[in-house]
Amino acid sequence: MVLTGQELAVLSADPWFTALNRAQQQHLLSLGRKRQLSAGQPLFSRGDAFCGIYVLLAGQLLISGLHQSGRQALLTLLTPGQWLGEIALFDQKPRTHDAAALEDTVLWHIPRAALQQLVSTEPLWWQAFGQLLTSKLRQVFVELEDRTVLSAEQRLARRLCQLSQQQANVPLQQEQLGQLLSLSRQTTNQLLRQLAAQGLIQTQYGGITVLNRPALLQLAQA
Repeated sequence: MVLTGQELAVLSADPWFTALNRAQQQHLLSLGRKRQLSAGQPLFSRGDAFCGIYVLLAGQLLISGLHQSGRQALLTLLTPGQWLGEIALFDQKPRTHDAAALEDTVLWHIPRAALQQLVSTEPLWWQAFGQLLTSKLRQVFVELEDRTVLSAEQRLARRLCQLSQQQANVPLQQEQLGQLLSLSRQTTNQLLRQLAAQGLIQTQYGGITVLNRPALLQLAQA
C-alpha cells in the first residue's frame, strides 16, 4: 500500500521529517509499510521485543503503563505526524510502555531489520534518529516546566489545543484527560465545565469537542 496525499501532507507538517533531504525522505518511506489498527487494538505492549519504528498518519494512540498497584497510568496521547518506538532502536531493549489505538488508526511501520541495515550502511542516520529522540526529550522538559509555572486551567487549555490540531473532537474521557495533566477527576471536571460555560468546548460522552480553538489558545498563553 502507498501513502495517500493526505498522509503525505501529515508527514510534510512534521519538523523532523521535513528536516531530512528529499532523498532521505524517500529512502526512509521506501523501507516501510502501512499498518492499520481498529479502535482499542494494541500496537505493542510493555516488554515486547523491538520491531521497528512508526509514524502516526491518522487516528490517535494512547501510550500507557500498568502500575504495580494495578492502575493504568496514561502517559500521553499521540496524534498524526508523531513518531514512536525509537527508544528501543538505540538500546535494543524491550518496549517501555503499552501503545493502543484510541480510535481507528493508520501508521507507517519501518521494520527493525530495515532500520538496522539502514544505520549500518549509512551511519549518519544515527544522528537523524538521535535528533528525533532528543526532540521528544525537549518536549518532556517543556511539559515539566508547564506543570510548575502554569495554572491547571492553562495546562488544560494548552493540551486541548494540542489534541485538536487535526480535528475538533478529542475522544478522551475526562478521567483520561486528567491523567495526562496529573489532575484529579474532580478538578478536571470543574475546569471543563468552566470552559464549556465560556463556549470554548462542548463535552459529551466519551469525548470533548473544541468549539473555539483560537480563544482556547489565547487562554493557554495568558
